[in-house]
Amino acid sequence: MPSYKYKARDPNGKEVTGILVAETEAEASQRLDGMGFLPLSIALDQGTAAGGLGGIFKAKEKVGAQHLVAFTRQFATIIKSGVPILTGLQALSEQAENPVFSGVLKKIIADIEGGASLSQAIDKYPLIFSELYVNSVVAGEAGGVLDKILLRLAEMMERDMQIDTNVKTAMRYPIMTVVAMTAASFFLIVFVIPKFATMYSRFNAALPLPTQVMILANQIITKWWYIALPAIAGLVFLFKRYINTQQGRWQYDTLMLRLPVFGKLFTKVAMLRFTNMLNVLNESGLPILKTLEIVSTTIGNVVIAKEIELMRHSVADGRGIAGSILNSKIFPPLVGHMIAIGEKTGAISDMLQAVSDYYDLEVRTSVQNLTTMIEPLMTAVLGVVVLGMALAIFMPMWNMIALFRQSGV
Repeated sequence: MPSYKYKARDPNGKEVTGILVAETEAEASQRLDGMGFLPLSIALDQGTAAGGLGGIFKAKEKVGAQHLVAFTRQFATIIKSGVPILTGLQALSEQAENPVFSGVLKKIIADIEGGASLSQAIDKYPLIFSELYVNSVVAGEAGGVLDKILLRLAEMMERDMQIDTNVKTAMRYPIMTVVAMTAASFFLIVFVIPKFATMYSRFNAALPLPTQVMILANQIITKWWYIALPAIAGLVFLFKRYINTQQGRWQYDTLMLRLPVFGKLFTKVAMLRFTNMLNVLNESGLPILKTLEIVSTTIGNVVIAKEIELMRHSVADGRGIAGSILNSKIFPPLVGHMIAIGEKTGAISDMLQAVSDYYDLEVRTSVQNLTTMIEPLMTAVLGVVVLGMALAIFMPMWNMIALFRQSGV
């Protein structure tokens, strides 16, 4: 997504500059209006334009999630203890283990000393501080509850990190199996099959289909690799380009939600993120329409984002969130019913926290069961591959033995 450099006047009339991440210049202008700024000029940041060298260097500013989580939690503790923001940031910049993050914090300190607010300073680094993070800080500053908001952000990010770690752990066995299977197949195709193919060609006998497939694979790898490799790379490139289009992203995200086994897990993770983000922004005091707008752009799935946009329109028309969720084909009814109770009782934060805790447990359980479900599937796939290779090698031998017997040799 491109970035836009802007010059604007803040609510106090002071001129400020910064960088916003947005799809279009109009969206950047709308975001500035939402922050209470009067835009003076907005221009595309050429360093983040597609294909620009600046985008490559910009990527170096990205910081690992673990560093951001540690910073957020420590910063929340510092603010809660009454230490001035600049003093706290200075201490955190000096003890930061990541040199890139340390440099960014020093730049943030310089911007704040120059008159910028914390939210304005961090908004210049969208690869580190997401839109959700920046807007949460904006609300925390306005409501005087920055320490609480940062603590909730840290908890949410820790949950996300734990989910990623658990999924990677669950996928370790399948990945190792696929790698071993690929290496064994490559060895057989490149080194074993040619010897058997030479022997079989002497008898001018028709080869069975599995053997023909293996011989074709050998020819592709050994003779046509200079065509096969660019073709594979081209297909991967085209696939990535396609899923970055509006239609391609919609189809890809729809498929992710409908996949066997994984689809339910992706839905549960999305519900966990939705309730987490909605609760954090709701507690920060942001208007509900702005909250839903931020959640829809940061949820990570365009299909679910579309449903959240429908909720936003429903709220704008005077209806509640729960009704839209209950009418949705993607959101589980539990989410709608719990939010409906929260809207009626005025305890929506408690209900969101309860739903978030529920889906946190569901995701943990699903990820733990993932390995149990995948292992027999991978064993079956491995068995089919081994059987296919065995048939490719031994079926011609059995055919030749049969021919020898028929000829009386």
